[in-house]
Amino acid sequence: MFGRRRFRWMYWQTGMPGWMRAGTLPPCLQYLSGEQQIELLKNEQEYLKKTLEEIENKIKELSEKEIKSNSTNL
Repeated sequence: MFGRRRFRWMYWQTGMPGWMRAGTLPPCLQYLSGEQQIELLKNEQEYLKKTLEEIENKIKELSEKEIKSNSTNL
């Protein structure tokens, strides 16, 4: 019963599960075929592109508001 969690201290020290410390793929990805991994990575890439675009738009919007507020204060 107690032996099942004997290496829990390593998780507490690093904050990462064992597969992550070993530098391998997460268990759920190890069983995917190459085509499935490519599709998954392409979907993630698209999501990250959209997220980056939203961040850039927000930065642009806030910069424009800052410029307008500074010009009206002069």
